[in-house]
Amino acid sequence: MKGHEENMMRGAGFRDFMSPIVLMPIVLAGSVAILSAQAAPARGGGAQGAPTVGPRPGVGPADRPTVDPAAVERGRRVWAAECITCHGASARGSDTVRSLLRSMIVLTDRGGSTLGPFLKKGHPTQSGKPSATLADADIADISQFLRQRINDTLRGSPVFTEGDIVTGDAKAGEAYFNGDGKCAACHSTTGNLAGIGTRLGPVDLQQRMLFPTPARGRGGAAGSVVTVTVTPATGTPMSGVLVQEDDFYVTFRDASNAIRVVKRTPGMKVVTTDPLQAHHELLDRITDKNIHDLLAYLVTLK
Repeated sequence: MKGHEENMMRGAGFRDFMSPIVLMPIVLAGSVAILSAQAAPARGGGAQGAPTVGPRPGVGPADRPTVDPAAVERGRRVWAAECITCHGASARGSDTVRSLLRSMIVLTDRGGSTLGPFLKKGHPTQSGKPSATLADADIADISQFLRQRINDTLRGSPVFTEGDIVTGDAKAGEAYFNGDGKCAACHSTTGNLAGIGTRLGPVDLQQRMLFPTPARGRGGAAGSVVTVTVTPATGTPMSGVLVQEDDFYVTFRDASNAIRVVKRTPGMKVVTTDPLQAHHELLDRITDKNIHDLLAYLVTLK
């Protein structure tokens, strides 16, 4: 989700970044793959010895971090002291404060990576304490608390109950679709959305609307894949369909259908193009009423 806070925390100071790009061809599934000679660092888990709750299969982002129940409880206490008055017990906000469960700062946060810089810039707290003075450990615990609130909304969660979510005003939803939502700029009710209310149930339709998943790697439909162009500080730009991107490596499939993994180095420029950018930006401005009204309209497209 580019253009948002997800690019704020590039690890430019890591020692490993100072080494040059090292590429080594290998044969993989009948095609030539270009892989870095150094393995990517392993992802860490929760605190040593602490029980963790892992992502449930098939729901949420693939890199969704595990949740440490002890950290969640510590975060709950900080939340109650500093945040609950405005954002609510479940971080769903109110009529005047938007839900944090669809905030890009929260959704892209990993252990305080985006939440921390945001709070350090200054944000109101109910105690009046400057948010910039919050300890890093407290911010990490708040991150865990919010991650658990997000997990609770996912199907497969022990507390998730699927109810009737078609509660909005279809006429208002149609007006939002053609007006402020700017949906009609890319979608047509007689074209790519024709019959969408028949093909998808309300829960799936709302999920696709708010959190669409672009195709990555092989098999993506035309116009639905995220592409990337990697330009080293010195050398020829490389481009293709994005497979994976993290703080250390960029993986893409080039025009010859070969997988290339490029190690990030100082001065390297990485530009991604996401055809679903408008959906990501919508999360920053859409209200709960807009969501309910828009869904009520979309389910009528039979």
